Amino acid sequence: MFRLGHEKIKYIIEQLDRAVENHQMWFQNVNRSLACNVPCKPEDLMPDAHRNCEFGKWYYRLDDEVLLRHDGFNAIEKEHHHMHELATALLTESQEAPVSNIDKYDQFSRSVEHLRMQIMSLQRELQDSLFNVDTLTSARTRSGMLTELRRQHELVKRSAFTCSIAMMDFDHFKNINDSHGHQEGDIVLKTAIRYILDSIRPFDMLFRYGGEEFLLCLPGTDLVTANFAIERLRIGIENLTISGITKAEMRVTASFGMTALSNEIFIEESIHRADQALYHAKTTGRNRLIAWENLDFDKP
Repeated sequence: MFRLGHEKIKYIIEQLDRAVENHQMWFQNVNRSLACNVPCKPEDLMPDAHRNCEFGKWYYRLDDEVLLRHDGFNAIEKEHHHMHELATALLTESQEAPVSNIDKYDQFSRSVEHLRMQIMSLQRELQDSLFNVDTLTSARTRSGMLTELRRQHELVKRSAFTCSIAMMDFDHFKNINDSHGHQEGDIVLKTAIRYILDSIRPFDMLFRYGGEEFLLCLPGTDLVTANFAIERLRIGIENLTISGITKAEMRVTASFGMTALSNEIFIEESIHRADQALYHAKTTGRNRLIAWENLDFDKP
């Protein structure tokens, strides 16, 4: 799942569409040059041909860490480079004599098809993100939350994993909307969630549970480690200075309730436990983290 805004995801999908279309036309032109002895474009003979096609120019200007560290995106870059290397070798040979290396041409054809399939696979992943990411905050929507949590729960039940979850709610958020307006409130929410998404690990998951309430899933994390990680987030949110449309400085705090997934209870009960802990955090002063395991009431 990509932690990118809707507009950015749409833009990337559009660029990948163009890449497929442009390289199909390019493949036809290369075949024409090889089969009919028609001069190819000079840039196709250069060692850096992969950087000079339309896709290469776009790709190598990217500075988005989310994309650049994605395995699928890196695989596309590698295959794209390999495809251009094969094309350059074939076109260079064809300038002196008709291409007779069938194996190399077959490698080239397969590389073109592999690239197309890799691009389409990445597009499907991006489209999945597009439909499962909250438009305002870029957190995941609630629709796929239980499926993901049950996947983590299965690992916990097999004693192969630890996992902690936390419910989070922004404190006195209604006051921000009432004092500054809903547009400013949206900016506060978007900025605070962006801070969290930039601070957590790539495989951690943040879901918009409803309104200003979010659920954070930390795979491979016990309560001690989760406490440290969430406290760091809580303090970071508290220290954010957010400027809205009116340039007025706004601040917000958040309360957290956490629990560890257990192989003895359903995932719904774990969510309920985290929500109970959140309630205690809200009713005992706010801007704090409480673990359900540390509560004093009688536990089932």
